[in-house]
Amino acid sequence: MSEQQASSPQALQSSSAAPPDPTHDGSEESGYSFADLTELLDVAPGTLRRWTQRFADFLGPAAQREDPLFSQGDADLLGLVRGMLAEGQSYEQIAHRLGVLVAAQQEPDRGETATALATFSGAGLPPAMNAVFHTIADGQQALANSQAAARDLMGVVVQDNFNLKDENRKLRDRMLELERALAEYQRREETRKERLENRLRALESTTAALQQQVAQLVQFARQGQKRRGWFW
Repeated sequence: MSEQQASSPQALQSSSAAPPDPTHDGSEESGYSFADLTELLDVAPGTLRRWTQRFADFLGPAAQREDPLFSQGDADLLGLVRGMLAEGQSYEQIAHRLGVLVAAQQEPDRGETATALATFSGAGLPPAMNAVFHTIADGQQALANSQAAARDLMGVVVQDNFNLKDENRKLRDRMLELERALAEYQRREETRKERLENRLRALESTTAALQQQVAQLVQFARQGQKRRGWFW
């Protein structure tokens, strides 16, 4: 009778820690197989195998067998591991946090704290913690996506800045080229103007000389007429 009374809390805790799984008939042992747990946690088999090896001290004996069978507490613990890894924590940090939880759970003077931590192996608290961890992971993923979008936008802005600098350089080169062409045109115009002025002065000199010659010819013609009038 005493053995039944001693075993009844364990049976009660086992019933609360390992609710019947729809994929099992509950004939001998209830729990999750390796394939079931990989599907439940949505992880690769190699990842789950690495977790079970790394955190073997926190799992039940059945999880260490060659054909492992995971209890609900094991599934919840590995769900916590998955959530903490999503937060970016290392294996050492996760093992330390799990060790603190186990140590607090084993201290008898914790009272209500120990009772609350005892539900770590149950089905109530870990799903809520998993939900919190998933929410944090989703927030971090959204933040990472926002940072990636910001980096892409910054890359576009930097590229546009480079393109703008290149366009400014081309425009500046074009303006310098136009200024040189304008200076060359002004120089040619001044040279042509100077040549025209020189030719105009030469033409005026020639015109003046011709007018002087015409005046002399007119004077000679008048003198010749006067001489012929004397003879007549």
